[in-house]
Amino acid sequence: MKVTTSHASGFAPAFICSALAMLGGCANPTGTLTIIQNQKPTVDDSGACVVSSDSSQVPSSDGLFDVDLDRAYPYYVFPLIQNRLPSLKTAGGIERNAIVLHHVEVTVQAPPGVNPGWDPRCPGTFELGASAVLDPTQSRAFRIEGMQMCHAQRLRELISEGAIPADTNQPVYFTLQLTAVATRSGDEQRSDPFPFQVQVCAGCLQSMYPTVPLCTDAPKPNPFRGNPCNIAQDFGQVLCCKDPSDKLVCPAPDV
Repeated sequence: MKVTTSHASGFAPAFICSALAMLGGCANPTGTLTIIQNQKPTVDDSGACVVSSDSSQVPSSDGLFDVDLDRAYPYYVFPLIQNRLPSLKTAGGIERNAIVLHHVEVTVQAPPGVNPGWDPRCPGTFELGASAVLDPTQSRAFRIEGMQMCHAQRLRELISEGAIPADTNQPVYFTLQLTAVATRSGDEQRSDPFPFQVQVCAGCLQSMYPTVPLCTDAPKPNPFRGNPCNIAQDFGQVLCCKDPSDKLVCPAPDV
């Protein structure tokens, strides 16, 4: 996966730190670290998944997560994180308003009336590393597991148990709350929580579902290979098949 970066401008906060800088620095006001949006990946000519750090790109408004494939897959989000501080350099040229990003906290919130019963080994709130130095006004996109494989497995169980419906005609959305965590001059910086909704389903991204052909009978080459960024999410139909042992294979092989 390629992740390109860019610098965004026009978001400098109204406060000025120059007066406090003479005293050795300035306080860490709220809103200096923010998640602007969830980026929508594109696919380049080589078929690779590309995530831009351009804040003018149309964001992804919500997601779709198929948890009934050949195995449990994670669900990826692509938060665009920005340092909104203005530049503040010392006489020696050292940038005092750079922010060191450490991780992103994720909380998976179930819809009202649904108790997901997350396993203690797979909690609904967890941290994922996202290491980078963000200079003033710089934006950068990251790939984060908004739901991990263990969450996908539990969601599949909830569908099997009838706790949540399987199809998109009865949409069920889980909300991912993302919080970026960083430091500036040794002090912690936290973004406001950024919510992103993901619709959970079984088979909604699969071509021919619930019918599954034998791998020997599936069309070759496979015309439906799914989303290059992750076949379990968002867009792109995927054709699966069953091998001689009746095991599901996604996507079906080309030969």
